[in-house]
Amino acid sequence: MRAEEAQSRLARARSAQVNWAALSVTQRARALRPLRHVIAQRMDEIIGVISAEVGKPPMDALVGDLLVTLEQLRFYERRASHILRPRRVGAPTPFYWGTRFVEISEPHGVVLVCAPWNYPLQLSLVPTATALFAGNAVLLKCSEHAPRTARLIEDLCATAGLPRDLVQVSCEPPDEASALLDAAADFIFFTGSARNGRIVAAKAAAQMVPCVMELGGKDPALVFSSCNLERTVKGLVYGAFSNSGQVCIGTKRIYVQQPIFDEFQRLFLEKLHLLRSGTTVESDIAPIRLQTVRWQMLDQVRDAIALGAKLHTPEPAGTEAIAPAVLTDVPAGAALLTDESFGPVVCIAPFESEAEAVVLANSSAFALSASIWTARSTQATRVALQLDCGSCVINDVIRSIGNPQAAFGGNKSSGYGRYHGAEGLHTFSRVKSIMTVHRLSRTEIHWFPFRRRTFAQLRWVLRLRHGRSFLDAVKNLAGLWGP
Repeated sequence: MRAEEAQSRLARARSAQVNWAALSVTQRARALRPLRHVIAQRMDEIIGVISAEVGKPPMDALVGDLLVTLEQLRFYERRASHILRPRRVGAPTPFYWGTRFVEISEPHGVVLVCAPWNYPLQLSLVPTATALFAGNAVLLKCSEHAPRTARLIEDLCATAGLPRDLVQVSCEPPDEASALLDAAADFIFFTGSARNGRIVAAKAAAQMVPCVMELGGKDPALVFSSCNLERTVKGLVYGAFSNSGQVCIGTKRIYVQQPIFDEFQRLFLEKLHLLRSGTTVESDIAPIRLQTVRWQMLDQVRDAIALGAKLHTPEPAGTEAIAPAVLTDVPAGAALLTDESFGPVVCIAPFESEAEAVVLANSSAFALSASIWTARSTQATRVALQLDCGSCVINDVIRSIGNPQAAFGGNKSSGYGRYHGAEGLHTFSRVKSIMTVHRLSRTEIHWFPFRRRTFAQLRWVLRLRHGRSFLDAVKNLAGLWGP
């Protein structure tokens, strides 16, 4: 994309955004409702496009892309006007008698949404729709690996009757799409790898453009001996290999308490061997389409083995049908533990104590999500509060991202900022504070001209209000009523 085209898109978006922002939140919600209906009506077509283009089983497309998107849209249709309503806030009584403070939410303007390929509908439309509910226009840059999905999203928006130029969709490669970053939108929402996120964040910082970074993860699972072992194993096989491990909040590190470690490992491998590969309705995992993802996983697995790790599954080959990999004894410095992994690979290690489990979980530079598996609720809460992560799931995995009312985001190298839930609408808005003086006096005590008496009075009030005791203020009465 040339710089001139990027600037043209931005200008058209700004023009469309003015009229869109002039609508009330209720009116915007009403205008966006047809988008949800169109998605539901064309569900089978959407699933077919996603499954064919990025190679995921239909069930994964249905749950991971459609369900999450539709539920988020429905939640905002019902709650956006309440979440974004003007909020009256208080003020210190002695200094603000006769005033009223109100905070209002207003849109940033034009939002640039950069979406990845692994969940091409959800990770494109959820931030886009959230921005629209808040009153923004959107330049949506879909992954170059999902051009059919990009065209489909553009058609869905047009069919739903959204105003022209309010949502503009493209899917150029990163080097061509950089013109959109240089055009300086008013807000950037980026989902992708930590490496690319740093590049985008640096450009945004140079232009003083606020942004949210939804980056990769290296999510841990802590399995305690009190857990329901059968459920835990089934849950973590899903957590590790859902969408062939191409999930930002997929489980990559499993730490198991020593007394049940051997049994957990045996059952985990047993369940893994039952998974069915393919792209039919009854398939569990699908072949990995991107060659870069396959080779990254191969390099990381071979590096770990060279450093002393033990592989419990057949060694992955550089083919499209790359097999899931399970490793133990992975050294702390192996790339498999330090770098992002975006494939069907998981590391399993034992721990002795709760304290050790927390240390292991927090040892990664990534801090997106985590799961805790235990039958003891007090232990689950205690451990969850100690984990460095943006979200935590107890006795389940991944499913939390589907709750439209709960905020989502990461810490550390997993990014910053939150979306989903009420927090998502606040993210795509900025707050304006308005103070109204409704009891008008001739002057205010802090206005010109400054006087010795008013200085002494204000000083005395502050001492009375913030000093250690009333006697401190009494001791400073001298000169209070002077000229």
